Amino acid sequence: MLHKISKALLAVVLSIGLLCVTAFAQTKSLETIIAWVNSDIILKSEYDKRVADIRGELMRNGKLQGAQLEQAINEQSKRALQQMIDETLLLQQAKERGLSADIEVLKALEKMRQDYKLESSEALEKEIVSQGYTVDEVKQNIRVRYLSDQVLQHEVYPKVVITNDEVRKYYDAHTKDFDKPAGIHLREIEVLTVNRGPEETQSQKKKIEEALAAIKKGEDFATVAAKYSEAQTASDGGDFGFWTKGELSASLEEIVNKLDKGQVTDVIPVKDAFIILKVDDKHNGGILPFELAQKEITNFLWQQSLEPKIKEYLTKLRTDGFVKIADGYTDTGAPQNSEKVSENK
Repeated sequence: MLHKISKALLAVVLSIGLLCVTAFAQTKSLETIIAWVNSDIILKSEYDKRVADIRGELMRNGKLQGAQLEQAINEQSKRALQQMIDETLLLQQAKERGLSADIEVLKALEKMRQDYKLESSEALEKEIVSQGYTVDEVKQNIRVRYLSDQVLQHEVYPKVVITNDEVRKYYDAHTKDFDKPAGIHLREIEVLTVNRGPEETQSQKKKIEEALAAIKKGEDFATVAAKYSEAQTASDGGDFGFWTKGELSASLEEIVNKLDKGQVTDVIPVKDAFIILKVDDKHNGGILPFELAQKEITNFLWQQSLEPKIKEYLTKLRTDGFVKIADGYTDTGAPQNSEKVSENK
């Protein structure tokens, strides 16, 4: 968070910042600078690359064609500079807090390697290049996402509170939306075996057997999942969601359908992993009871409330800091009456 300082001192600090930026910019063509964000700058070449990436991604997606494709590219491109400024502000906040993403980058790359079922890091790098990206771009994207999320977790997420009364009110007003076929709500613990040799696979099996033993001794499933599971659901107590008939594989559906609410499977070997499943609840069809719909509603309301809070925080960072935009460009996230600066100023 920016330190509180007097207006006079702030003016001096900002003047020094501009001088530093100007000195740096003198080594380049001034026309290449399109935004000043505190002590950082955004270059036209970086912006053009972002817009090109947007176009490429939408074209690869293949869902839009012709005029619809161009409209989507135009709309997303208008927000490109805002996104770049948002990222810069959040990375500056992360730097102030001494946050690092080095370990998370390595973890994410290893997860990608496993997901692609590749034998080595070198093979992953070749796969990344074959898809039109560079390894540095992928690392930077991971870094930006992780550090941004860390800052938001500290500054914004705690301010978004959804009460049980709000959830109940939404459920009562939208009850018909929760008319679901028969299904089952599950939790999971998963340890991975992909690209692991016999010894490592045996070690992974021992790990999940320890998790099962802890559950059988009476430990809370969600707590054990958070400790042992290697799935993304681990941070949410292993919540695997609500599954209707036919959505699970036939073999897993056969196993869990034999269980009652609250019961847990033995260790199940599946492709590239060992898993344990718990039946959190069962639904025979019709309107979901409030207890089964509660998590879905809470997540929906939380996401709905989060966006304006993030916007409010980023607006404050702009107001408290120093953001200038070159003529011909627009920061769609700027507060009203924000200043612009000519490229040649």
